[in-house]
Amino acid sequence: MLSIDETIGNVEKLYQAVTGKSAPPTDAVYAPIPAERDPLEHVEEQLSRLLSAVGQTVQGAESTLASASFTPPLAVLENEREVVFTLEVPGVRREEVEVVVQGNVLTVRGEKRVAKDDLKVRHSEAPAGPFRRVIALPPGVKAAEPNAALRDGVLEIRLPRETREAGAPRPVAVS
Repeated sequence: MLSIDETIGNVEKLYQAVTGKSAPPTDAVYAPIPAERDPLEHVEEQLSRLLSAVGQTVQGAESTLASASFTPPLAVLENEREVVFTLEVPGVRREEVEVVVQGNVLTVRGEKRVAKDDLKVRHSEAPAGPFRRVIALPPGVKAAEPNAALRDGVLEIRLPRETREAGAPRPVAVS
């Protein structure tokens, strides 16, 4: 597991790669994770927010981000064979969801429509409209082999793990 300083260094490198500029210096101290929050959830939210901002810069998708009405809740599950991402998207049809893996980033976008037939929405407390979620893939997954299924309002994206151990030597052919 990376230390906070190593993670900050990696984010600064990412910032420089995306913008071509050095990361702005900060005099701020580390902000603690609120005691009432789950630390893993808090960090995942912050990383998702950062990746969304980076995705906006990289892909020029300002209008997509600005038009996103909501962010579907995400759960990440894993075992030694695979990593599973689940997003809650009740009421979203299969045709309304797009899942894209590019490099080590998983992007899920779609739209939840509320209006039915000739009925117009007068009031709704359920999230609706376009959504977008950008997720950093953990190291060691086979990004080229995703499997996605939408059942009972839950989008499940499965990515198998590489079979070799993380620290195991990997032979490289010399040509």
